[in-house]
Order: sequence, then C-alpha cells, then structure tokens
Amino acid sequence: MAERKRREASWSRGDHVLAAGEVAEKGKMACLDTSSGEVVAGQASTTLIPLGYFDENLVGDGVKKVAVSYFRERVLHWWDNSSAADEIGEGDVGSDCYIASDTAVALTDGGGTRSKAGRIMAVSARYGVLVEMAD
Repeated sequence: MAERKRREASWSRGDHVLAAGEVAEKGKMACLDTSSGEVVAGQASTTLIPLGYFDENLVGDGVKKVAVSYFRERVLHWWDNSSAADEIGEGDVGSDCYIASDTAVALTDGGGTRSKAGRIMAVSARYGVLVEMAD
C-alpha cells in the first residue's frame, strides 16, 4: 500500500491577488470574488465571499498579492491537481472543486459523478491545489 503524507495547514492570514484597479486599504473588508478568483474590497455584489481585513494599502494590477488577515482561522489542505480539462488554474480560486480520487481534486463535477471537495483557496505548480474542505 502506498501512503501519502498529509499536507494540512491552519491559516489566519493569506496573500491573494488583488484585482486590477482595486484599492486595498488597511483595516477594510477584503472579499474573494468567485467570478475572477481575485480579491476585491467589500462592495455590493452577488459573487463575493468575505475573507477578512486588508493588512496593507495597495492598488491592484491583477498580479500583485495583498496580505489579508482572515476573520477566522481556516484549516486548508493541499491536494494534487487533476489534469486535462479538469485541471484547476489560478483563475479558479474561490470556485468549488470536486473529488477526482483519494489524492486529487478536479474543477468539474464530472457530469454529476463527483462529490464536492470544497473551495479552492490557492493553486501552486509545486504543491497542487489548496482547498478549504466542505463539511
């Protein structure tokens, strides 16, 4: 039997891409925009998930990352990324992901054949996909 090392972390803060033209001001609400995978300031929208407070002042260019202190500690887990059409990219941060295998997650539900794994919080070529697991 092949064992896999667990890769879990408790995060109270994180660095997220600040949307182009977006203004982050220290102490104001930071939200994850599920339509873009980027962070924006709190505003009227149906696609935002409140994350926490901005830790710094910054104007976004769609590449720079801004520090955010989360409202609550988040337990996050690294999983392997699926491949081909189901591969998860950086633009998918904030989206739901689905169980592809006992070591990997995928972007789609496989036509209704996969269960929800959780919400994508980061994507790394080195580590895979960082997921806040669903309950």
